[in-house]
Amino acid sequence: MQTVDEIKTLAMQQIRDGGPDAVTLSGIVREMAMSPAALYRYFASRDALLADLVVDAYNDFADSVLASAADRADPHQHLRDVLNGARSWALANPNAYRLIFETSIGSGQELAPERTIPAASRSMTTIVEAIAAVAGPEDGAEDSTIGATTDPALDVALDAWAERSELSQYPRRVLLLGLAAWTRLHGIMSLELGGHLPATGIDAGLLYANEIEAIRAEASARPV
Repeated sequence: MQTVDEIKTLAMQQIRDGGPDAVTLSGIVREMAMSPAALYRYFASRDALLADLVVDAYNDFADSVLASAADRADPHQHLRDVLNGARSWALANPNAYRLIFETSIGSGQELAPERTIPAASRSMTTIVEAIAAVAGPEDGAEDSTIGATTDPALDVALDAWAERSELSQYPRRVLLLGLAAWTRLHGIMSLELGGHLPATGIDAGLLYANEIEAIRAEASARPV
């Protein structure tokens, strides 16, 4: 609907200018020259609007990654494409990236978790699947709960996360690498978007590519 799209566009402009805390329905009402009552017919509250923006961003992110990594013939190249697709989307959509990955609003714990968590899980599922394809079957490791850590508490947490995310079919080492890869790559993307990496004199694209190859090598290494 055109009105809903316009409301969301204005909200994203507010996020661009001042971050998620800058989103106000009153500001949108002024921009659109409409009454508050009219806006509330579309979004009952600011949180409802933010939840929609988060779900939209996660789905657009996952769709973009999947589109950039459609060829699965070579598992190693597929993993590269998946991870490169994540950075390409972040650079093209910095405000949406900041909304879902640099604030607690995008965590799925605050706003409409029944909608935001499934949307967020789509991209993580794509990454875990790509890592698992490179890792291949594990010799004598049919049991997906084979340990990947030296900390039983972390094993329990991994299992619980896998259950919530419908990823229990994957070995713990794949799950752990998926989470670790995600944090490592997001560190680079966040520093790049924040303008911090130029001061080091290191090209963000080269650093990101090197990290991808390290992740690919870890995935293909046989477990000890």
